[in-house]
Parts: sequence; C-alpha cells; structure tokens
Amino acid sequence: MDLLAACEDLAANVAAFDVTEDDLYVYISEDDLKMWQMLFGFSPGLAFNTIKAWRADFTRLAISEEAWLLVREAKMAEGYNKETYEFSLWRAQMILKDSRTSINKLEAKDEEAKYLLQLKTDPSSMIEYLDLMRCLPKKQTILTGLDDHGNKAEFCLLTGSQKVEFLQAMSKKRPFYKPTMIRTSVAAKDLSSTSLYPTLGISTTFPQFRPDNHHLECASTSDSTSLFRPAQNEYPVWYFFYGTLTDPSKLSRVIGLNKEHPVVYERAIIRRGRLCTLDGKYLSLVDAGEHSKVDGWAYQIKNQDEEDSLRVYETGVYEVVRCTIELANKPDAKVQGLTFRLVDGLFGPD
Repeated sequence: MDLLAACEDLAANVAAFDVTEDDLYVYISEDDLKMWQMLFGFSPGLAFNTIKAWRADFTRLAISEEAWLLVREAKMAEGYNKETYEFSLWRAQMILKDSRTSINKLEAKDEEAKYLLQLKTDPSSMIEYLDLMRCLPKKQTILTGLDDHGNKAEFCLLTGSQKVEFLQAMSKKRPFYKPTMIRTSVAAKDLSSTSLYPTLGISTTFPQFRPDNHHLECASTSDSTSLFRPAQNEYPVWYFFYGTLTDPSKLSRVIGLNKEHPVVYERAIIRRGRLCTLDGKYLSLVDAGEHSKVDGWAYQIKNQDEEDSLRVYETGVYEVVRCTIELANKPDAKVQGLTFRLVDGLFGPD
C-alpha cells in the first residue's frame, strides 16, 4: 500500500465515525450489537467494548468500496456488513500473525521459561476474568501472595507452550485483550525417590552416600524410604530459611498469609553448608564440609501452593535440596527438610 492510499483509508475511517469517545456509545445500535454477538460469539458487554474500540481506531483495516462490492452479496448472506467484514479480516490476520510470531520465538530452550499471568479479580471485570480462566490450561498452577497494600494477588504459572496456547485462545475471545504477563524462572525441585539426591553438602555419586551402603542401611529405620525424605510431593514440609525470607512479613507476603495467620519460625541449624554472597548483596547457600553449619530459621510449609510461590520468589538461580534441620529450642530434635541452594557454577569468588 502506498502513502496516498494509506492517507485515503485513514480519512475514510475518520469520516465513517467522526465522534468523540464520550459520544461513541450513541452510534452503537441494538442491531449492531446483535450482529457482532452473532458473528463473533461476543457477550453484549464485549460486543459493545469491541465496537467502541474498533471505531475509535482510525488506523483500522479498511477495504475499498470496489472490493466490498465484489463480496457484498455473499457476505451479507452470511450476516456481515462492510464494517464487520473488515473486522473479521483484521481479526484473522492478527490471530495468524500472533500464532506465527509466538511459535517462531518458542525455541526448545524457551519451554524451560516460565511466565506469570496476573489474574485480576475485580468484580467489575468478572466476565473478562471468566473468559481468561476458560482459556487457561486445564491443570493450572495458581500462585497466591499479597501485594504492597496487603491485598490478595493471584497469578497463574505458565510454560512457554502454555503461554502460546493461552494467547491464541484469548485472541479469539477478546481480540483487544492485553494480559499482564511476566517472564520468570522457578527454583528447580527434583527429589529422587531412590537416592539421597539432591542433599546439601552430599555428592550422591560417592560410595558412602549410595542407597546400598551398609552404613546408611544401619542408620535407617525399618522403613527404608525414610532415607529419601522429604518426598517430592510431601506436605507439610519443613523449610530452612536464611537471608530475606527470615523476615516473617516477607515470607507472609510471598506465600499469601494474612495477619490472622502469622508466620511462627523455629530457630534452627543446618550442616554441610555455608553462606556466600551473590553479586555482592544476596545471601546464598552453597555446599560445604561436614563440620560447617549455618544458623537460620525453620518454618513448616503447608502445601504445594505455598511451595510454588516460594520457588517463584527464589527464581531459577536456586534449587530445592534436602537437608537435616536441627531445631535449636528442642534439644536433639532433628527433622528432614528442604532449603534453597545456589545452583552449582553460579558462585564465584566472594
């Protein structure tokens, strides 16, 4: 399209609906609303808002009168007029464009990326919220926390492929919808059910730490699986915290606890680890010898939702590992728990 043609289309679009935004609703007739609902499956409210946005966009797709005359008879038989036909063409282009762009960008490594989609629960946008929920994966990972004002905030955690599928589905229901989505990374959690892997300060490749080692068997209880705890999906589970998450208000916000359910820590110690600083400002836990110990706090995480929120907060720079937690206020009390260890290879000279 040359510059002159583009200018002519712009002028035609302005002339078609030369109204202010405040007056735009006057020009949306009941017949128009019913037509858009029938053709595109919109609710009355969505039809109204889509027509309003479409007519206010003077750069919208437009076809010439000559082009419309060529298809007019066939399209009017299907229920279209020129405006809705133009919208259908634009909508098809956007869906195809978004699909191609997303798929091209989604390389194999991007499947490891995670995205946080904000779920808005404003009562005034409940229809939008329900449409959004219908487009999400059937098996959803919903994270709950508190915002700066203490209000509940919900997010859905999506993989790279789930993000593409969600955007494609939403583009059909709400072509003007712009989701609030943040790329993030999640602390890995892959606890073996047949070995000690991963455990703070222990290399499970060494003979003394293998499952069939006689020393470990003697130290175990009658239930051999007790060696390999906590299990991957075991809840509640004790976590050992150091650094920013030793602040109860911070932990409460991360896992979505309100004032009626305050965080109550247990003073604790873990061994075979030591603290270092990441980028000169973040306390991080790394492996160390058997005589090393770290002081901190322990808290029992109640369910997977709380744990998922923790893993998102810590990001992929860390990984969840097993550790033995010694509760300082309970002599000889030891529990098998978890903590966040800096991913191997990220720690340089302190």
